[in-house]
Amino acid sequence: WAFRFVPGEAPQAIEQFNISSIESDETAWYWLHLTTAHEQARPMIKSCRLLPEDAIESLIDQDGGLRFDVEGETIYGALADFERDLSGRTNETGKLFFALNKRIMISLRRHALFSTDRVRRQFNYGQVPQSPLELLELIFTQFAQAATKELSNLSDILDDIEDRVLQPEINDDRILLAPIRRTSARLHRHFLAMRLSLARFEKLQMALPENFDEVAGNLVRELEALDHDAVLVQDRARLLQDEMAAKTNAAINDNLRIISVLTALLMPPTLISGIFGMNVKDLPFLETQSGFWF
Repeated sequence: WAFRFVPGEAPQAIEQFNISSIESDETAWYWLHLTTAHEQARPMIKSCRLLPEDAIESLIDQDGGLRFDVEGETIYGALADFERDLSGRTNETGKLFFALNKRIMISLRRHALFSTDRVRRQFNYGQVPQSPLELLELIFTQFAQAATKELSNLSDILDDIEDRVLQPEINDDRILLAPIRRTSARLHRHFLAMRLSLARFEKLQMALPENFDEVAGNLVRELEALDHDAVLVQDRARLLQDEMAAKTNAAINDNLRIISVLTALLMPPTLISGIFGMNVKDLPFLETQSGFWF
């Protein structure tokens, strides 16, 4: 989709457009959201003269991980986002490649994403960004809210598993812990990559676009909180998995102890029955009446 934003007016959806008309319009800014499956996406991006060459290459090549880069007044890179299907948000994550400045924001995705669609829908309810940078912050906010909800759901599942683990009976819920650890570990990697990418701007003391330092600070604080929750869920899942394994091993050891006692008790009868089963000459009770019962 494509939207045209004019201060004080509702966003205008654009059905047909070309880059040259956007470049000549200095009274508004634009959001172009494209999919890599569209054959015109890459030629359209290449023809955009509002973005520097490195930002265009980043959108087209889609290489590297999650990151934020700055060149002059342009911010570009890749954000994490949840994928969506016909039923809504899933727990799988994808990448949203973006490049923006004061005039335009171009976002590119491979799979249908959740946060961008939510932001687009909220235009109908009056939540309209005033700049491309604010639009990027809104997209990240939607992702952060969805990640918080996902981590909360995982934590609730861990609570139920923990209640069952603390019961005397053995409940093997390790099959439920595997996807929890996978999701929390993946989110932790995403949060850490984006947080480190934003934190390096402060370390390098780079000249940043207007208002981006404040936005970057807000994103870093949000990512730190999300990363803390993801690590907490991951550690809880690991501890519960270890406790289940210890509980299962203890039960196995108890069974082995019983089997060992029974084996020791059955050794004398086994030895006797083995001797008397040889059927050789001079075997005691061989010719004796009721020898079997003796």
